[in-house]
Amino acid sequence: MPMLYLNVRHTLPMIGMRVQRNTLDSSINQPRYEQETQTARSNRGVTQPKLTINTYPSRHSYGYTNNTDFARENYERGMSEVQKGTSKHTQMAWALAEDGPKQGRQVGIEFAKRDMENRVTRQRQLVAAAIPDPEIHFDVGQVVGEPTIGRTTPHWNTEGQARVQFNRGSIETYLQQKGDIHRWVSEGKYDIYA
Repeated sequence: MPMLYLNVRHTLPMIGMRVQRNTLDSSINQPRYEQETQTARSNRGVTQPKLTINTYPSRHSYGYTNNTDFARENYERGMSEVQKGTSKHTQMAWALAEDGPKQGRQVGIEFAKRDMENRVTRQRQLVAAAIPDPEIHFDVGQVVGEPTIGRTTPHWNTEGQARVQFNRGSIETYLQQKGDIHRWVSEGKYDIYA
């Protein structure tokens, strides 16, 4: 009779663990930089030099006149001639009124003769006068304007506290594999492959 063999196979129980570690998130909020900038500007300019030459006084001295002076001088001369003419005609009228009816008087001829004598005997004068120099004015060019000074104003935006977050860890155990004892009987040999 063949011999009976007791075959035993067993598995050990296995415990599994799920581990979540403690974590600490301590990220720092980076500062943000902004700036306010005003660009420097010279704002400078130069006025043009100016040369003014007034030759009118010298030209006026030898007869060249502008319309204003021409009108003024002829107005003055005309008023003077009108006064002289009025005076002359008034004197002639009085002479005709007083001496005209007199015997042997020819008042009109006497006046004409006297006027002619005055014209002939009038003294002519030549005046030598220096001709004035032209008036020359020179305005020097100037630097004008005020510069704008450049500036940069920095602005740092920071937070006074760091952001800290702590996550608690945990451990969980569980039965990953149950323990088992399996037994059977074989004849004539051990059943090592079962």
